[in-house]
Amino acid sequence: MSFAIESIGQWIRMEHYRLHCVEEWPDSSHKDATLISIRSALQRLETASTAAVEPAQCMVCASRKTKSVVLQMPSRSTGSPAITRLAA
Repeated sequence: MSFAIESIGQWIRMEHYRLHCVEEWPDSSHKDATLISIRSALQRLETASTAAVEPAQCMVCASRKTKSVVLQMPSRSTGSPAITRLAA
């Protein structure tokens, strides 16, 4: 029984790794179909596991869950008298 749970856990981790690899592919219908297939396999594996297989948190997924901080630069003044005189 323990072997089966461990085996499913390894399979889930492998599919998760494949997911991140395929996400790097150029956009195409082949990429979309492959991502759908991987997500379907992950869903089936997680449903089929009799024990709660706790997926290890990968760095890619963890970074997606953190909120990005966007900094705004101060706006420039619309015109500088020194530059206007030089340009004229």
